[in-house]
Amino acid sequence: MTSTSLSELTQQLLAKAEKVESLAPQSTGQVLFQLEGQSPELKKARRELLEITQEIQVRARGPADLLEQYQIQYNALSCLRWLLHFKIFTHVPADSKPIAYATLASLASVPLGRLQSVARMAMTAGLFAEPDPGHVAHSPLSLRFATDALLRDWAVFITEYGAPATQAMTEATEKWGESRALDQTAWNVFGGTTKTFFEYLKDVPGMVDLFSRYMQGQGLSEGMRLEHVLDGFDWAGLDDDAHIVDVGGSNGFVSVALAKAHPGFKFTVQDLPEAVEALSSTLADLPDAIASRVQFQAHSFFDPQPPQHPAPDVYFLRKILHDWPADRAREILSQLGEALRNRKEEKERPGSARIVIMDIILPAPGTIERTQEAMLRVRDLSMAQAFNSQERNLGDWEELFESAEPKLRLLGWKQPPGSAMAVMEVGLAE
Repeated sequence: MTSTSLSELTQQLLAKAEKVESLAPQSTGQVLFQLEGQSPELKKARRELLEITQEIQVRARGPADLLEQYQIQYNALSCLRWLLHFKIFTHVPADSKPIAYATLASLASVPLGRLQSVARMAMTAGLFAEPDPGHVAHSPLSLRFATDALLRDWAVFITEYGAPATQAMTEATEKWGESRALDQTAWNVFGGTTKTFFEYLKDVPGMVDLFSRYMQGQGLSEGMRLEHVLDGFDWAGLDDDAHIVDVGGSNGFVSVALAKAHPGFKFTVQDLPEAVEALSSTLADLPDAIASRVQFQAHSFFDPQPPQHPAPDVYFLRKILHDWPADRAREILSQLGEALRNRKEEKERPGSARIVIMDIILPAPGTIERTQEAMLRVRDLSMAQAFNSQERNLGDWEELFESAEPKLRLLGWKQPPGSAMAVMEVGLAE
């Protein structure tokens, strides 16, 4: 796209906008962000529209414009944190009727002038509206934050913890340089702790549950939607009564999605003991036909896989290995490789098992659209800031698989359309 002139980009923008409107005739303005029920063609056209918009802005900005934009962004994030902390999203009526600023300030116990300043800044990003002087109401965008607790959980995590931790990356590099130690990260500087990221989570009341809901909330973004789990691997090619071990499966939300799609499958969600309560909450309101097929097993993936009955067909890892530097990721894979070897020798349920990994495969720089690459580079930095880890390119993954003991190999991989992550099928190299 770099060889395309601004005028050509503008023409493409108009054509793409017309296509989006033709595919969604009943949707106008920001209602287009509602991804549920959208056709693949509409989702693709919407992504392309955003890409062209971003490219035009990058081309047109000078250095002063860029700094002004960064200043807007960090203040916008500060406003989001303020709105969440004082529960402004849920205090504004969900029926989209306006509420007086003075009434809202009283409900939230905040200064009237500060509320007006923050809300009006948020409006520049599409959050809230001021239909009448002195009154505020929901916009389609802010209404989603009011009605979707997972969106708020995602926003709380990044504003309270994620964003401040990123600012400590400079100090972490200054202090530790090219460290791969799990206790020498930007999060260690931010949290003032010598504990690893996951140990730190356990030290902060409610943090384990918030992190679990943050991970689940990310599934609301197009690139992380659970539908990509369903589309990225040939689950239907497994036996009707297949047993899936969801390694590091948190509160089991991925297993539940698969259980709904495949009524004969059985699932074992493995995670540390503190995740048991989160899983119980996930299963509480589900029909027995689904909940009865999902069980929890306290297990550290650095330890040998425990015997399972029936023997597993798939060990599934979604967004797990990117959390760990290569030496630790190798330990996880080695334990799973040994489990594959044991599964191959299983007498009661003979056959081959496989490891299915859903994680990012980084592209070469500049080979995909700018916005898509930015989302992947953000995740690469997030891994460095929390774990001294990284996202991996295809060669990195193949090298990691081969380094396991027993050796593993990549059997194939697929990037579902619209997904930020690829699905890799891995088996024994022997």
